[in-house]
Amino acid sequence: MHYSVIVNPVAGGGNAKKVWKQVSPMITNNGDSFSVSFTKRPGHATRIGSQLARRLRGQSDQTVLVIGGDGTLNQTLNGLMENGIPEDERVPLAYIPSGSGNDFARGFGLSETPAKAMQQVLSATKPTRVTIGEYNEAIKHEHKYFLNNVGIGFDAAIVSRTNASQSKKKLNRFKLGSMAYLANAVAVLYNITSFPLSVDSGRFHDHYQQAMIVIASNHPYIGGGFRVAPDMSLFNDELELVVAERHNWLLTLWQCLQLARGKLSQSRFAHVYRGKRLHYSTTSLEFGQYDGEEMGNRFVDLTISTDHYPFWAVRQQ
Repeated sequence: MHYSVIVNPVAGGGNAKKVWKQVSPMITNNGDSFSVSFTKRPGHATRIGSQLARRLRGQSDQTVLVIGGDGTLNQTLNGLMENGIPEDERVPLAYIPSGSGNDFARGFGLSETPAKAMQQVLSATKPTRVTIGEYNEAIKHEHKYFLNNVGIGFDAAIVSRTNASQSKKKLNRFKLGSMAYLANAVAVLYNITSFPLSVDSGRFHDHYQQAMIVIASNHPYIGGGFRVAPDMSLFNDELELVVAERHNWLLTLWQCLQLARGKLSQSRFAHVYRGKRLHYSTTSLEFGQYDGEEMGNRFVDLTISTDHYPFWAVRQQ
């Protein structure tokens, strides 16, 4: 096997670069080969992924290996997918989690210990088919893919505030980057306002006047291990949308605590939709995020659906 490696040297506060030095000898010791590219700017992984997808199309002895966080993995996936290559000709994707959140690793069953994760990759004999999400945004005509989730409102505002703060960088030094999301949640909760939302699941067409939490998930985890969709799986061909409206302060705080505990979707104050295709829209400017990548503050008209990608690793039992 030849691994085309993409390393984001600044992921996890510089952790990814250290991880690559640790695991690279394992590839050659296993009798495999590699070539490596280091990302140099935001979005660079997407360009590298696109080039690799065209060059490695249909080759069974090739894998693209990402060393970085969920954002680097997302950018690489979007690069691999932007050429419209059929599923049976897509080059497999592998991943060593080295960022602050590492939610995809939890959802797949990939160790967060680099050497163990690398061994899971090297032990694979065939790819595992995972569900990925696809979104089409009608207002700005955007077409993207995601592995973890797409959020509007509360969680997206936390992502925006966290990325703009220095706390994430400081906590990453101690491998506590996920705590930055929790630290910024209180400030976001104090300042965020509710917004109108329309949801069309095919079976139901609902309107909410005071939506606050709107998260579409592909697996249980968000924000470094919080279980927003505990019953979801990368191996089910569907997505889950959780909607929670803002109420009085006490009830809103309780909803956020339920979100942190992984119980919001089971609460009578949450509305849950599941399916292969869901559509929802806002009529006000709201923060958005996909896999921790910021969408900005904008009007949103999203259609999300499922696709699939071959992932190269043995799942951790």
